[in-house]
Amino acid sequence: MIKTYKLSLEANKVKLQKIKEIAKEYRKTAKIILAIQLRLLFKESKFNKNHKLPQIETKLSARYLQTLQYQIVSMLESYLSNRQNDFKDIIVNSNLDEDIKIKLLYINKYKKWFNSEVVLKKEPIEPETLKLARTIIKQTFKRNKFPNTKHIHLNLDSKVAKVETKKENSAKNYDYWIKLSTLEKGKPIYLPIKSNNYFESVAGKIKNFCQIIIKDKIEIALMKDVSKRNYIPKTDKIALDLGLSNLFATNKGDLLGRRFIDKLTKYDKKILKLQKNIQKSKIKLSKSNRYKRLVHKLREYLKNEINRIINKIIKLYSPKEIVIERLNFQSPKLSKRLNRILQNFGKGLIRDKLNQLKEEYGIKITEVNPAYTSQTCSNCGYVSPSNRKSQSVFVCAFCGKKMNADVNAAKNILLRSSQKIKSIYISKRKILDKLVKEFIERNKKVSSCPSVVANPYFKDFSYD
Repeated sequence: MIKTYKLSLEANKVKLQKIKEIAKEYRKTAKIILAIQLRLLFKESKFNKNHKLPQIETKLSARYLQTLQYQIVSMLESYLSNRQNDFKDIIVNSNLDEDIKIKLLYINKYKKWFNSEVVLKKEPIEPETLKLARTIIKQTFKRNKFPNTKHIHLNLDSKVAKVETKKENSAKNYDYWIKLSTLEKGKPIYLPIKSNNYFESVAGKIKNFCQIIIKDKIEIALMKDVSKRNYIPKTDKIALDLGLSNLFATNKGDLLGRRFIDKLTKYDKKILKLQKNIQKSKIKLSKSNRYKRLVHKLREYLKNEINRIINKIIKLYSPKEIVIERLNFQSPKLSKRLNRILQNFGKGLIRDKLNQLKEEYGIKITEVNPAYTSQTCSNCGYVSPSNRKSQSVFVCAFCGKKMNADVNAAKNILLRSSQKIKSIYISKRKILDKLVKEFIERNKKVSSCPSVVANPYFKDFSYD
C-alpha cells in the first residue's frame, strides 16, 4: 500500500526558480497531452500511457514527456472511473426495460461507449442502444468537466527525480536529496529534504518517486510502500446510512455528525452571498480568490469530518465488513452549487476513505441498493410511504415500531446485504415487488388491515 507524506523542502531561491520553470513547461505540455489522450478515448475507447507522441513544441526531455503522459493517463482513468459510476446511477434509477439496462451496463463496464459495434452473448447490440450509451456518457462528461492541467502537481518518477539518502560532506545535515532533472540537459539540481519523526516512524520502503506541489509555496512529498496494519475484527458487519441531517447512522443506533447539515447550511449561505457579489462585479467565479478560498475551506471541512467519523466507527466496532448504500450525497435544503460540490467531492471522499480501509485493514466494503430502505420497517418488513413520518421519525403503520428514521434505514441496509435484491443494478420496481410479496407471504391475514388496504404499494397484489 502506497502512502504519501509531505516533508520539508530546504531549497534556496535559485533552485526554487528552477522548479517553477519546470512546472510552467510541465503544465503547458500537460494540456497538449491531455488533448491527445482524449482524442484516443473518442476514437479507440481507451487511453494509452505508452502512446507515441507526435512532435511537441516543448523544452521537456523525452523522459519528462513519458513521466507526464503516465500522470495524465492515471488522472484521466480516475476521472473515467467516476463517470462510469455516474453512468451506472443513471441507468439503475431509470425506467428503461431490463434488457436495455443490461446492454447499457455491459457497454459501460467495458468502456465501449464509442465503439461502432459491440457484441453481447454473440449477439450485436443494436445501433439505437449504442447511440443511447454515447449520449448518456457525454451527459456525464458535460456535467463533470475533464481534469484541468493548469494547476497539476508534478508526479515524478526515477526517470527525472531520484530520491537519495544523506550525502557525505554536504554543507548541512539533510535527511534526503532529490536529484531533479532540469530543462537544461546534463544540469540536474539537488533538492535538500528534511524529514520528520512521523515519516521515519512509519515502517515501509521509500519509493523512488516524489511529488512536487506548487501553490502559494513549493512543497514536496515522498512515498512509502507501507504494509497492512495488524487488524483484528471485533464485529462481523456494520451498516451505514448516509445522510446530511446526520452524516452517518449505524445499525447499532449511533447518529454521527449531528450538526453536519447546520454547518453545510452556513457554508451554503456564505457561498451564495459571495457568488452574488462576485457576479454583480462581473467577475468569473474561477477568477475570484475569495471564492476559491471559501470552497477550499468547505472541502477541508468535508474531508476532516468524513475521515473523523469513519475513523470513530472503526475504533468503536472494528468491523470485518462495512455495508453501505449506493452513495447519493445531496439535499433539497441546499443550493444546486453546494449539492454539486457534495456529489462530486463528498462522494469521492467517502469512496476514497472506504477504499483506504479496504487496503489498510482488509475490511470488506459491500455496496447495496438503497431502494425503499427508508420506507421499510426493519422490525416486520412492512413497506409504505406513510411509515416515515418526518426526516427523523419512523413509525411502522403495521406493527407500530417507532425509531429514528436513519437508524431504521441502516438496519435495513444491513438486512439488504444478505438479500437477493441487494444488487445496485436491480430496478426499484422489482425491489418493491419483492418486498411486498415477502411481506404478504409472512402475514397471510393482512387484507383486512386498514393501513395495508390504503397502501398504494399493495393495490396490485393478491392476498390469497
